[in-house]
Amino acid sequence: MQINYKKAAKLITLAVSTLLIATVSAQMYSYMYIQGSGTISTGGLGWAKGTTAPAGSTVEGVYVKNLNLSITADTPMNFTDCLHLINNDASSHTFGLEATVTGGNTTKFNTFDMVVYHSDETGVSKISIKNGESASSLTIDGSETLYVRFEVDPLLGETTGDMAFTVKLTYE
Repeated sequence: MQINYKKAAKLITLAVSTLLIATVSAQMYSYMYIQGSGTISTGGLGWAKGTTAPAGSTVEGVYVKNLNLSITADTPMNFTDCLHLINNDASSHTFGLEATVTGGNTTKFNTFDMVVYHSDETGVSKISIKNGESASSLTIDGSETLYVRFEVDPLLGETTGDMAFTVKLTYE
């Protein structure tokens, strides 16, 4: 049997090259891993119903819906613990309020105010909804809960009337 030295040399060179590349490649790679998860959180500010929230009112994400305040004729009413404004973050936020009348008749009410206050009853802000007032540069501390009260005084002698409104809260 005759050995072709040229082919053998090429084959040996190829085998040694392959072995060398495999050895270097194995030494160059280290292992890295990622271990994690995805979570939907409720950071930022959020609403919650208070003890005097009207029946049928709901909190759906950033919206308070069906907040239908029923007032007896000739009787001023305070919905003292109507809503809670909750800071779900450890850091404080600055926020603003903007009221808009969207329907009905504002002249049927002496006052229709929204008051935001601390648990010790010190006030943060009071805006007239019937006059479309706004407030800015208000602050809520980290993990704090503020309370929302509605103060409504119907015009004396009015037995019917309604007013629809929105209040937009904007925060940083």
